[in-house]
Amino acid sequence: MKKLTWIMAALLCVSLWSCSDDDEQMPKAEVVASFEGLLSEPNSSFVTTSGESDGTYMCTSFSDPQSLLSFTHYYGDWGFGGGFTYTNGTDVTTPGYTNLSAVTGKGKNGNVYLTANANSYTPARITNLQSEKYQFKGAWVTNTTYDYLAIKDGNDGYGSVTAFSNGDWFKLTAVGHASDGTEIGRVEFYLADFRNGKTAIVNTWEWFDWSYLADAVYITFELSSTDNNEYGMLTPSYFCLDGVTLQEN
Repeated sequence: MKKLTWIMAALLCVSLWSCSDDDEQMPKAEVVASFEGLLSEPNSSFVTTSGESDGTYMCTSFSDPQSLLSFTHYYGDWGFGGGFTYTNGTDVTTPGYTNLSAVTGKGKNGNVYLTANANSYTPARITNLQSEKYQFKGAWVTNTTYDYLAIKDGNDGYGSVTAFSNGDWFKLTAVGHASDGTEIGRVEFYLADFRNGKTAIVNTWEWFDWSYLADAVYITFELSSTDNNEYGMLTPSYFCLDGVTLQEN
């Protein structure tokens, strides 16, 4: 009888250990921000009509329909000014800042995706609105047609840039922040890389891993380039995101 009791106890321990191991290996739930279906006209983009003026732009923010994330948004009488907007642009040939299209001509997960203009005047910032439940995982990233043509052909529509050559690069940096603004880390992604004999300009959707910034309450974005003058960066400070993904804590 004692032997039977011992065997049953051993089997129970194995069963509990197995269940615990299975629980640890279960994948965490993920949610993806989407703006699909929010634009009724082709080749259009979101521009709000409310906000506060900073003297140059009207400043506000918008969120996705699931209220997962908030995005900074700047605009003027001419339209989108900076931060983020969402668009269904398909123009992969026209140079200049009025073309907000991704160089892919479509989103990674559909027709609608995010375009950003990130600089010190119009900072691009994504805030996790449900940080008690989710953490940042990453997003798909690519170039806009605007910066792609500027880098590839030296064509920004205005004649102020030169095509990239050996040694040049264009880099996007995601900076994670705690709720009090403290920087908790940064990760980099090269949107163009002509170092060490490479001639790479991103023209497809590529995964940008933010897991190092998982605990950030918000992420800001910085762009840097080897093409500069005394006033700052000449490469257009634009990029596109799609499928911004959060993972369960």
